[in-house]
Amino acid sequence: MRESVTNAGIGALVTIALSFVPFSSVAGGAVAAANQGGCYRTGLWLGTLAGVCAMVPLLALFIPALYIAGLLGFGIPPGAPGYDLFLALVFIFFLLYTVGLSALGGLGGVWIVGHTDWNLDADRWL
Repeated sequence: MRESVTNAGIGALVTIALSFVPFSSVAGGAVAAANQGGCYRTGLWLGTLAGVCAMVPLLALFIPALYIAGLLGFGIPPGAPGYDLFLALVFIFFLLYTVGLSALGGLGGVWIVGHTDWNLDADRWL
């Protein structure tokens, strides 16, 4: 269990470090699952765990940015009647983007380990 949490943490760090790159969650999930090895179910679990771990600090940056964007006139302003629905939809898309793509990356990481001879061991690179 400790190794799984460590690999998920490494995947979350990769996601956060590459957060300026689109679809960085896929890379984080792939690194987490490739480090662990195992079956596709393990890769899906590790990718999801890495996405959840990465979502917490990214959400701490995303919420103020969303509020400031609303004040500047992008999206729905914070005082509008549909603002709560807008926030719920944005959070759902953020959750799907961060956690869902990380889980998909976990599946990809297991596939890469099983079908290629690439060495994606994070200890080698960090």
